Amino acid sequence: MKSDDFDLKADLEYGAEPGVNSFRNSRMLIFNAKSMGLLRQQLIENLGIEEARKTLFRFGFQSGYSDFLSIDKNYDFDTPEELLKAGPKIHTDKGLVKVEAHEMEYDKEESIFDFDGSWHNSYEAEQHIIYNGEAEVPVCWSLTGYASAWCSGFSEIPVLAMESKCEGMGDEHCEWSVKPIDEWGEEAEPYINAIMDFFRGDKLMEYYSYMEEQQGLEGKIELAKETNLPETKASTAVDSKENIRMFREAIEEILGKQPPKL
Repeated sequence: MKSDDFDLKADLEYGAEPGVNSFRNSRMLIFNAKSMGLLRQQLIENLGIEEARKTLFRFGFQSGYSDFLSIDKNYDFDTPEELLKAGPKIHTDKGLVKVEAHEMEYDKEESIFDFDGSWHNSYEAEQHIIYNGEAEVPVCWSLTGYASAWCSGFSEIPVLAMESKCEGMGDEHCEWSVKPIDEWGEEAEPYINAIMDFFRGDKLMEYYSYMEEQQGLEGKIELAKETNLPETKASTAVDSKENIRMFREAIEEILGKQPPKL
């Protein structure tokens, strides 16, 4: 299939069971943008700008990687390029931002990845301006987290999305680029640090966030593939309760002990 053929609504099941909407057995939630804006602002005011950015970047990263796993597992695209372009389409279909993909270049064998484009109508920039006015630096933290994770999953190397323009700074639209982490300069450090402390606990951190502290960034994607992420194992569940059970079993397999009781 082509990326343009992907239809989020076709597999988004409303009322899969009372109080549950699902997409391929993953529970989906719908929130008012204003409520997300308030949560975002509370993080900024209570944690400070750096911790808020880290938290929202990780939030977007988890969302993007979970989506990549689900789409890669459940759909058959005509070419790898069509799979890559499905990420921007999902971002748009979710109502988070209108994505325009521009140039893309990748070679998995040579660890080459370069992808850029623009965003319009960013909900995150909109909410930031409502509470804070125009910023001096880009503010679409969860959106760049999502793009970083989707493209990392696709390219099988750690890559990072960064904005060069942002509606939250008063620009007409956002402009972004995605490239390998080691090709960015000092401006990328807050985002790299956000990923590196994505989850705490050695095994769970390795499992989820590509980090593997003792070995640095190399090999994390392969580690995730070898161990098989909980999202992938739980994606065959028949309902949300089964999804939770399978998800916890997968985490127990990695940790070597039961996860905390709910």
